[in-house]
Amino acid sequence: MPTTFNVRALASTVRIELDDSLSQADREAIKAHWVDLVPDGEDEADLVIRAGLGVHSVSAGTQVVKADSPTSLAQRITTEVTLGAIGGLRGGALMLHASAVALDDGRVIGFVGPSGRGKTTAARALGRSYGYVTDETLAVRADGSVIAYPKPLSIGSRPGVKTTEPASMLGLRGAPADNLRLVALVLLDRRPEADQPFVESVQIVDALAELVPQTSHLSALEHPLRTLTEAILSTGGVRRIVYSEASTLPTLMDEVLSEVDNDTPMLTDISSMSQRGCEGLLGPAETRPGASASNQPGAYWRATCLDALLVDDALIVLVPGKAVVLVGIGPTLWLAADGLTESKLLEVALRAFPEPPAGVDVAEVVARALASMVEMQILVRD
Repeated sequence: MPTTFNVRALASTVRIELDDSLSQADREAIKAHWVDLVPDGEDEADLVIRAGLGVHSVSAGTQVVKADSPTSLAQRITTEVTLGAIGGLRGGALMLHASAVALDDGRVIGFVGPSGRGKTTAARALGRSYGYVTDETLAVRADGSVIAYPKPLSIGSRPGVKTTEPASMLGLRGAPADNLRLVALVLLDRRPEADQPFVESVQIVDALAELVPQTSHLSALEHPLRTLTEAILSTGGVRRIVYSEASTLPTLMDEVLSEVDNDTPMLTDISSMSQRGCEGLLGPAETRPGASASNQPGAYWRATCLDALLVDDALIVLVPGKAVVLVGIGPTLWLAADGLTESKLLEVALRAFPEPPAGVDVAEVVARALASMVEMQILVRD
């Protein structure tokens, strides 16, 4: 007889059905992994997962998860529950690939990084002194509130041999039930050669470039780059922890939470992402060089992108999976690339930078910049 139970994953209720290809003991062991996410009531499930060693017939709308061992199955269930929870919040929250812990007053510290940077290890090292919020997905709403996701942790050095354990069984503290709010974002940088751990501030443009690949469904937000940037600014800016051993992380928390005196940058949204957008920043189209020559061979156009934001003088262009940072002459050329040839874009550059440094060949700089932006697929050329 199948074992069925519900779990609360971020804003979704997921029903997990374990079929009788598993022994009763294995079914109970997998159910015990989710003890920290048992919902208060019997809400209707947003997602149904049927799991086993040999799943056959399932009802419509049910997701099937199979594996060749109970240990592997437990890991796959965790992955599918997490993916379902992330999908359920698509467009409703900023979601970072991060672990997080909370102070008793609800202040949350997020630790961001790709696989292998030590997010789960950091959660374990800090979760005995602070409340465990998540080890994988940090969800932040527009008002800065955090949705806890104290999922089971995958323990082990290699994907194929990891075991799944609930946080409470590992001795991690629970996070406060209410008033969780993000107050610090940390990039984890684990380096075996680092003798002493240290904390450093990260410039906001650099932080955006590092954080964008560590998000889920960022482009589903109404203003993705501004939302991420404002989340950064609300925490006083991103810090980076360089360390070799997770056991040293607790000694750095006071420094992570200390005030940082950063200047607030000027943010300017690029309002239209169509190829003929952004006229408002360049003046009326009819007054710009080359306005009547938009069909000439060799003309440059802005490629389709997801979002763009000026942060002071730097331009951040969001494309799938990454943020491209343009500085110097780059923002001027990208914004002007509305069917202009290279010679016309050179005229734009010479007006924007009328007195280049001695020895600088502006034509060569423009040619290199345009070639680079085409290579990065943020410009296209007829």
